[in-house]
Amino acid sequence: MNSGKRKFLIVKDDFSMSSPSPAKKRLLKVMSLNNQTPLMPLNICYLSQLPTEMRDLVFFKLSPYELHQLASTSNVYFTFVLNFLRSSMGTQYLKVVLQTSPDRRRSGAWERLGRLFGLMTSLFPLSRRIQMIKEVFFSKLNLSADGTSLDDLSHMGRFLGEVTKHWSEREIAWTFSQFDSHLHLKKKIDRFYSCEHVGVETELEQNIRSCFRLVYFDSIRLHAHRGCLLNVILDRQPIWFQARLIYLLFGPTGSDNIDWEKFTRDRTNYFTYPNVDEEQAYFDLSRAFNVLSRSVHAQKTWNSNSKLALFNELIAQPTPWKTEYIAELLFYCGRELLTNVLIAFAMKNYHKEYAQLVHSLCIVARQRKAYYEVIQLAIEDSFERCSVGAQRNSIMIHLQNAFRCITRNVIAVL
Repeated sequence: MNSGKRKFLIVKDDFSMSSPSPAKKRLLKVMSLNNQTPLMPLNICYLSQLPTEMRDLVFFKLSPYELHQLASTSNVYFTFVLNFLRSSMGTQYLKVVLQTSPDRRRSGAWERLGRLFGLMTSLFPLSRRIQMIKEVFFSKLNLSADGTSLDDLSHMGRFLGEVTKHWSEREIAWTFSQFDSHLHLKKKIDRFYSCEHVGVETELEQNIRSCFRLVYFDSIRLHAHRGCLLNVILDRQPIWFQARLIYLLFGPTGSDNIDWEKFTRDRTNYFTYPNVDEEQAYFDLSRAFNVLSRSVHAQKTWNSNSKLALFNELIAQPTPWKTEYIAELLFYCGRELLTNVLIAFAMKNYHKEYAQLVHSLCIVARQRKAYYEVIQLAIEDSFERCSVGAQRNSIMIHLQNAFRCITRNVIAVL
């Protein structure tokens, strides 16, 4: 179009359409593109052009999640965030992020900081990564590692659970050895080994349990890492002490100490469901066996036979358990361990114990069909391993006697 020409725009509305008067015409002048005023260039100040002090002030206002996102964009911003966290203002930033008050709760702050430091330490060698984490714990935040503060142990565990999420099992095992120079968990376990009786050093027992569970187990994200760390403290110990240590770490607790006699007491009624504390103890003990199967580092030591031997030692700590408690724990541990226990009793001619265990399993199944199917499959597998007919006949006789006794008891109650 030429700039000198003019065009008309016809404007029509309801009033103009209804009236007989002609449509209105507005004069529009078409502007030439060559005559437009050019835009002025904007003065943009990038984050990389700011002085270090101003940039650190900007970072101080960001959340750990936002710093994580910023550090993931480029190598330049990664370096900026890393230098900020290393500076004195970075130490103040950590304290402000973790600060709690009645009007401000920092739920998940330790996990977010752990994810941030997991990214910031990912490019460093393992020794440097561990050194940076130890500086955060013991130099910048002044956390207590002697076990007197359970909150500090929990904070370290929540932080480590996120930092080590993508580490290998070899790196996890090396991390335990490096942190043990501050936590002294190995020394405490050696001291517990020298105790002649359990339940005497109650403070030491609680300290070992709290240190391992809060730092190295409960907050660790991957089951393989949990199994690796558990195998580290069980390695090269006699099997009776391994079982005692499993009970110490995952067994039932009382008000202020480990309840070593929980599974040796008689129940008033085995047909009722266990309480919440007892179920939690079964769940924790079963986790100890399950995580050992998840770790490649631990599978070299813990096969089905070694776990069966550990279970047999466990149910004798500190004195033999009642059969009903053993049956409850076997259901939590799974079908494989339950089947292996029945096969071991059948092959070693412990037929009376075999019948008592099956009897207890049927009691604690409490008319749940899935549990009865597990019992049936375990009995069938154990019978297949018994090639001698006399063994099968002996097992059947003991099973009849065991269930005849329970029938007499029911009749006597009725």
